[in-house]
Amino acid sequence: MVHEKLAPYVERITTDRYGNLLAQKKCKTGCGPTILLNAHLDTVAELEAGREIVKNGPIWSSSKGILGADDRAGVAVLLEVAKWLETSRFNGTIKFAFTVEEECGLVGARELEEYFLWDVGAAIVVDRRGTGDIVTSCGMIQLFCDIRYGQFFEKVANDAGLLGWKCTAGGSSDTRIWASRGIQSVNLSVGYQFEHTDDEILDTDACYNTAQFIKAVLNQSKELSRTLRSLRLTDAV
Repeated sequence: MVHEKLAPYVERITTDRYGNLLAQKKCKTGCGPTILLNAHLDTVAELEAGREIVKNGPIWSSSKGILGADDRAGVAVLLEVAKWLETSRFNGTIKFAFTVEEECGLVGARELEEYFLWDVGAAIVVDRRGTGDIVTSCGMIQLFCDIRYGQFFEKVANDAGLLGWKCTAGGSSDTRIWASRGIQSVNLSVGYQFEHTDDEILDTDACYNTAQFIKAVLNQSKELSRTLRSLRLTDAV
């Protein structure tokens, strides 16, 4: 389903040997950063047969079993961003990685072919519970990025009038893999709560807010390029 919905909006799309869905789109002249957008395709458990989505205003839940918003909400956000790219101000290249087996040890991301990441300058992962979190580390275990990359996101949110977004520590996600490969990375909240349980819910307003946030970040591609260039120069010293 994701392949079918994504294909009209990208130039290249493929499934790698492990099952990750990978795609790419050059925007404008392409003379800008290459940004990886990532969400995972698997859920922690199978969805219950015959279940229904219960909608109470913006709050969605499942009539039985898990809702699966972890990480189908992230997938939905990235599909929305893919549709928008053609009319965006972003100048550069967007790469999409929809990974498999995240829930059982980030396996799909670990197995992703290295060549796909060679030119990636930064990553935006959409796989965090709640609202307003810009996750820049896995607890005290691993930094995902230079703090200046996280602060760039905070500034974009503030300038765009998207309130409540702040850098914070978080848990494990595919973000750990991208960061371990030297890619400046953050993981953004996408509105789900109580994931991995029958009480899981999704705040669809928060989900929409995340999509708007990513669009605002990508529309600042010149400033994003300057930020990443500054970080590379610092690393070289």
